[in-house]
Amino acid sequence: MKFNRVLLFMLIAILGLLLSACGTAPATNWPGMTTDGANVYLASGSHVYVVQLSDGREIATQTTEGPIPLRFPTKADASVSFFAAPALTADGQVIVGNAVHSSSLMVAKSNSLLYSFDQTAGNVRWSFGEAKGTWMASALVNGDTIYAPAGDGKLYAFDLKGQKRWESAVSEHALWSAPVTDGKQVFIATLEHEIIALDAQTGAQKWKTDLDNAVLGAPAVAGGTLYVGTLSGNLYALDSAGGKQKWVAALQGSIWGTPAISGETLYIGTAVAKAGKFYAVNITNGKPIQSRDEASAIIASPLVLPDQVVYATEAGHIQSLNLDGTPKWQADLEKGQFYTAPSLAGDLILFAPMQSEFLLLAYDQNGAQKWTFVPGK
Repeated sequence: MKFNRVLLFMLIAILGLLLSACGTAPATNWPGMTTDGANVYLASGSHVYVVQLSDGREIATQTTEGPIPLRFPTKADASVSFFAAPALTADGQVIVGNAVHSSSLMVAKSNSLLYSFDQTAGNVRWSFGEAKGTWMASALVNGDTIYAPAGDGKLYAFDLKGQKRWESAVSEHALWSAPVTDGKQVFIATLEHEIIALDAQTGAQKWKTDLDNAVLGAPAVAGGTLYVGTLSGNLYALDSAGGKQKWVAALQGSIWGTPAISGETLYIGTAVAKAGKFYAVNITNGKPIQSRDEASAIIASPLVLPDQVVYATEAGHIQSLNLDGTPKWQADLEKGQFYTAPSLAGDLILFAPMQSEFLLLAYDQNGAQKWTFVPGK
């Protein structure tokens, strides 16, 4: 299978940077976050934190020794990190996998686990430890099925009790991209330049399409079409039924994130050496509608709201644009970088920076900062 060795060395370098910092300041890890309307579940460093959206305070549980933060796990392990956004189930589970490392190197240990823990109590409901390698990508919950991409190149499907329904070997390398579904098929991207469609019920491969380079971001799916970008800067539209290419747009730079869809427009950022570009692209034919230059690379996926699109750059710049491309508001961190997509939670827009004094920042939709989150000891 095709695999870019330069990409491999680049990913190892990124992991080395992230993991070497995991045992120090809490905001030096590539974070992932998910919200449920009341709380945000933040995977960062050695914990998954549960933070109230109303005020940015960490949820606490009562014990015989008094209230303690609702964190998973309760005690940090310096050799374990959580990277991907947790997935939530309708029956109150938080699904998240860990990455076990030694020094600055990722290692495939048997104690790299996929966990289910209780949203309100924090106790483990079940865990899965059969997969080799580490869990770098988010799981997908669709109804009563959990689809989890693993470090051994397999996509696993579980029921809500953690019983394995099927597994499918889709790659010779770790899966970095979260799966997506249209209800009948599950789609997964690989570092070997492929988009693979599996039957959602059985895991049987339905089709596979080769692209020009590795795909790190999850595809976006809408209206029978998959939209996905590669590290070569090509943005593809593929027919979801058979994987046939509808169009391809050659953008400047490399695409790391997932396109965001608003009506007839796709939004995506790119990394152009140390700079970046943000594009609006016609969803029908792939022709760029407009673009905007940034001084720093755009790694994270954008967020689309009814009246604006928001993105963040590697250098800590937050930019909101009206849907016509004119600036709406902006903000800059004094210290910090963004590799995680912003998330909408009610009327708040959440950001999870890396190498910042904050683990979370919340803004309203007009750009006013509402709160920040720094975990207590």
